[in-house]
Amino acid sequence: MSDTSASPKPCYKCGAPAELVKAGSRRFWVQCTRYAGQGNCSAIGPQADNKKEAVAGWNKIR
Repeated sequence: MSDTSASPKPCYKCGAPAELVKAGSRRFWVQCTRYAGQGNCSAIGPQADNKKEAVAGWNKIR
């Protein structure tokens, strides 16, 4: 049994892969790999206290 919520789905705007970002000890979010400084997509998910919640928030945006 695999947990598909453990990995972020591709970007909902452009289809590029998404990446998990950590800032500090309890700030996580998922953003498009083509986000601001790395391309031209503006997709970013909500901040969360842990990785699982950040990925779930991103995957729910679809």
